[in-house]
Amino acid sequence: MKTKLHLNAVIFILIFLLTASLEAYPKFAAYTGEKCQSCHVNPTGGGMRNLYGVKYGKDNLYFKFLEKANKTTNIDPQLTKGISMGADMRMVFIDNQTGEGNPNLNSFFQMQGDLYLNAQINKYINLVIAPGLYIPNTYGPDPIPTKYEIYGMVSNLPAGLYFKAGRFIPNFGIKIPEHRAYNRIFNDLYTPYASDAGIEVGIAPSFFTLTAGFSNGSSLNKDNLRNNSFDFDNQKQITVSGDFRWSSKKSKYTFGIGGSFLSNPFKYDPANNINALRQMAAGFLSIGLFERVAILGEVAYNRLDLRDSVKTRSDFRTIFGELNIRVTKGLEVKVQYENYDNALGSKNSTSERQRYSFGAVFFPINGLEVESIYRLVRNGKGDPEPSNATDFKDNEFQTVFKFYF
Repeated sequence: MKTKLHLNAVIFILIFLLTASLEAYPKFAAYTGEKCQSCHVNPTGGGMRNLYGVKYGKDNLYFKFLEKANKTTNIDPQLTKGISMGADMRMVFIDNQTGEGNPNLNSFFQMQGDLYLNAQINKYINLVIAPGLYIPNTYGPDPIPTKYEIYGMVSNLPAGLYFKAGRFIPNFGIKIPEHRAYNRIFNDLYTPYASDAGIEVGIAPSFFTLTAGFSNGSSLNKDNLRNNSFDFDNQKQITVSGDFRWSSKKSKYTFGIGGSFLSNPFKYDPANNINALRQMAAGFLSIGLFERVAILGEVAYNRLDLRDSVKTRSDFRTIFGELNIRVTKGLEVKVQYENYDNALGSKNSTSERQRYSFGAVFFPINGLEVESIYRLVRNGKGDPEPSNATDFKDNEFQTVFKFYF
């Protein structure tokens, strides 16, 4: 049984590693006090960078002693006056140490290959296209596509008002780049199949931002598999998110706090006419100090109600915390804590998962980022039996190479 658990864990890691894609870096927003839309074309962050985002990378993301070399690394994303492009490529090396007698994972993986294209048709209208790469499919003959986005957007309106229509990621919670983080994997957020078709409207007057989305929604079937990237029933998903961000003069202190709510009714088992309702709520915050320290946190609750004969219900909670310290220009250290608890109310649940991560992030030259971290994992706690989940360790060392513009 234990070997099967470890095999499933390795497969689980492989799936999410191979299909990961980059989102926004909220730590930069914490450092500066800026909103995500300051650096990205998408008002909710992630993907295509605007000219300010490119300039921020050029001015801040490289080793100080390579400043002279970086003076020559000008990146101009504009192809023509109204058309610009960008890209993110990430490759990871991972060494997963599952323990004696269990299969280890030691390999390179292509995590991401996204190309961004933005056409600014006029002052108010943008068309954004962000296709991803295809990856090999271990379980079938067809390759698996990573998520893609394509949407039209009306923006540059008074009070930061904007409107989007198309296929995009619904705005929920804090968008961290760690797609294997517990608050992303278990909540099924920002995974490769999370892009959804619908509409979204937002407003961002001064320090406050509020968004609301209406979309098809996404779902997993009774076999825990996703046949499509969104559900085809008549019921729709509603996503609401709001946050407040404050920054002192010269960004010496920044503070942000917000919350999100999602309600997604869907067909869980169409053959037996079983419906389901998934609801999620999250609270998140960010703190920045002297443009050198960024503290991020999120607590999310996820509830799934199956409307079958016994009205089954399952609840779980995820916690994410991250500390980033900018040691010097081009070098950061980071510490993360993550928790997944699907047995709320049980003091010593053997199914609870905790993960501690320690590492460093290097920006040698503009356009290149290298992150090396070690993850210490404890799955379950409080169970004295070595055959149970407490004994299931899943420690790993991971290095990510990212090229971007």
